Amino acid sequence: MIFKYIQEPNVGALFRSRDSLVYVNRARKQIGWRVVPRTTPFWWLCNLWALILALLIFVYVPYALLMAGIKEFKNFTTTELFTYIQAPVNTSAFMIKIIKVFFLRARFAKALKIMDVMDTRCTKMEEKLQVHRSAALCNKIVIIYHFVYIGFLTMTVLGAVVAGKTPFCLYNPVISPAEHLYLAIAMETGTIGWVVFGNLILDVYPVLFVVTLRAHTELLRQRIIDLRSDPGKQDEQHYVELTDCIKDHKLIVELGNTLRPVISASLFIQLLSVGLLLGFCVVSLQFYTTTMERLASAAYINAIICQTFPCCYVCELLTHDCETITNTLFHSNWIGADRRYRTTMLYFIYNAQKPILFNAGGIFTICIRTNLKLAKFAFSVVTIVNQMDLAEKLRRE
Repeated sequence: MIFKYIQEPNVGALFRSRDSLVYVNRARKQIGWRVVPRTTPFWWLCNLWALILALLIFVYVPYALLMAGIKEFKNFTTTELFTYIQAPVNTSAFMIKIIKVFFLRARFAKALKIMDVMDTRCTKMEEKLQVHRSAALCNKIVIIYHFVYIGFLTMTVLGAVVAGKTPFCLYNPVISPAEHLYLAIAMETGTIGWVVFGNLILDVYPVLFVVTLRAHTELLRQRIIDLRSDPGKQDEQHYVELTDCIKDHKLIVELGNTLRPVISASLFIQLLSVGLLLGFCVVSLQFYTTTMERLASAAYINAIICQTFPCCYVCELLTHDCETITNTLFHSNWIGADRRYRTTMLYFIYNAQKPILFNAGGIFTICIRTNLKLAKFAFSVVTIVNQMDLAEKLRRE
């Protein structure tokens, strides 16, 4: 069932934290990013498919973009020029992200193991339901990303069909667009479609991991509120519950530390390119003459925003959640406890004051403010184009 993992909670079939990555893992398998064991039927065919896609993305796409710039640059119209300029920026960022994530791929398996350990602490039905809702939310986010990215690809292709040209200006050594336009469009769409699909995976997985982190942080906050709330328990039992909360917090911090290099690598590249890409999109809007081209550009802007803003937003919410944990600890019922409990609680408060922060490339914090600052570069691009009167100089139609 396609939408099985976005359903409402069912006591007999509750999701685990790792189920939040079901749709992403399926997408990774389709694009050949998951190693297929030899026990799988037709494993060699799957590996061959992965090799073909890798050659397509890392060899043909750069070659096609380079040859298009060499052979067709003088013949580009203004709209084709801006379409061509955007493609190498986004494709280069995509390939760099793939390489970085490839070398850090072992951290994904480690993160899943930590999430499984965190799930074992969810013994109450309400906690299990909350984990289920978090996993379902993550899968819904993946579906939304599919609509945004596939919508951009569809609108771009439709705009190219209406305009009677290829959508991404790739050099095709096999088929001439002048003689077989629709076949060339189909081949180009299939090629760039895998790049778009790969971008979707790389852009959505940081959001899913941070959403899962937030869910377990909220569960920890609820456990802290319940500390020493049962007068029927002995001091030793209260102390054990406190130490369990400390272990939960360590697991959350460990998961954040495990994911930090992976998220940092992806967002650093994307944040650097978001302002430039948005600037090109805004400038190109004034050259588009058809409604389909403008709609395609608007869909592309939505895709660019989805590459950075959701992750920056949930990372900032996670920072706020960590601050809430500290406040909840301070206001919990610990003042009348024995000395050992109070000493351990003070130690817990001290360590909980360090929020889980993700830095892009170790340079700037991943948050909404950073996203807005780098996105403002788009206005700088528009200003440069307007002040240099490039709009008129570049008109070739």
